Amino acid sequence: MTSRTGLGPAVGIDVAARRGCDVVVLADDLVAQPIGRVHDADELRALLAPLHPGVVAIDAPPTWAEPGRARACERALAARGISVFTTPDATRGAASAFYDWMRTGFAMFAGSAAHPTLETFPHAVAVALRGALPAAGLLRRPAEKRAWRLGALDGAGVATGALRTIDQVDAALCALVGRYHLAGDAVALGVPDEGTITLPGPLPSGRFSKEGTSASR
Repeated sequence: MTSRTGLGPAVGIDVAARRGCDVVVLADDLVAQPIGRVHDADELRALLAPLHPGVVAIDAPPTWAEPGRARACERALAARGISVFTTPDATRGAASAFYDWMRTGFAMFAGSAAHPTLETFPHAVAVALRGALPAAGLLRRPAEKRAWRLGALDGAGVATGALRTIDQVDAALCALVGRYHLAGDAVALGVPDEGTITLPGPLPSGRFSKEGTSASR
């Protein structure tokens, strides 16, 4: 990742509907620093105001999809072997409480509207950083998932000692994407009209291989 300073810290937000959204800051020193948990747009707006972030990276789509098909960014992830929850249209989204976390994500985008903001996906970030999908069955337990994603941050040079939970780890992965974006080393999958998902680049043109096998490029 190219080093660039003076652009403000990157802020990452892991979205959850009921327990709140964890927020992590990542500045030029690459020390991941949790700074709190927010539940709505007003709380996030107040938390961000004194930080003057260069970018805010959020683990959620910014809005519902158009009816009829998955977003191009989600199809691009699937083509690389990365599973992701497909964003529904407004009618399907309103009909299910499962999508409450997406509605919370919309609030996070509203709360960060005064700052450059992008969408990302922590699992895909970890895959991109590690250059491979996890081995089959590796992430069945929460502790395994946390360790695997922490390894991706550690490999990128991020100091992770302050990260206590998987939610904070995921927020840090989001913030790291923000650092890549500020450095000009990120890739935005999809088309802007539907919303793009930003990941560390470069990415393979085809499917990622599983760890322990040859990567496809």
